[in-house]
Amino acid sequence: MHSALSLFNEEGLPNVKLQRIADDCNISVGNLAYHFQYKEDLMANIADNVNAEISPIVNSENHFPLLIDFDNQLSKYHTLINRYAFFFLDVMELERNFPTIHEQRVRYINVMINQIYHWIIENEKKGIFKAEIHSDQYAHTAHAIWMIISFWLTQKRVLFKKDQDEEEFKILVWNQLLPSFTELGLMEYEAMILPQLRDIDMVVGF
Repeated sequence: MHSALSLFNEEGLPNVKLQRIADDCNISVGNLAYHFQYKEDLMANIADNVNAEISPIVNSENHFPLLIDFDNQLSKYHTLINRYAFFFLDVMELERNFPTIHEQRVRYINVMINQIYHWIIENEKKGIFKAEIHSDQYAHTAHAIWMIISFWLTQKRVLFKKDQDEEEFKILVWNQLLPSFTELGLMEYEAMILPQLRDIDMVVGF
């Protein structure tokens, strides 16, 4: 399964057949088919692993009250999207040919957006974020943060920015939140988050 995951990440889900995986493992395709008769069986196994890793992260009961807790949450997302890159890059392939896995992905997306939204609202109540200027402002912010997380790898490939790292990933997310900080929130950000990002110079090119 490790070989299949590496090939899916490197060559793309639609481009990897069972024969390619068998060759990479130095076994016959018949031997591979004994364990995974179809590509769907292999995908189901990988999806189980994705679910096992993503569930604790997007668990709606998993609270992260401080800014540093959210920053740690971002680190977990960054690790996940790199470990299962194809899961975030081959979205249309999953939707077309693996509908059950795609439906699971959509459920996680909704939970993730809601989790981020409620975290922002809780910190608004604590005086970390300013009151919303208009209704749904923070719902849109949560959606934008989800888009950065889910399409981080896509933009890296489109813009040929393979050297972008975790800190730059975090900078993009935090920049969505910076304008909404109160003085109290900015103090916490400068004390707990900024020292980790201070040495990073990011240039976004179009």
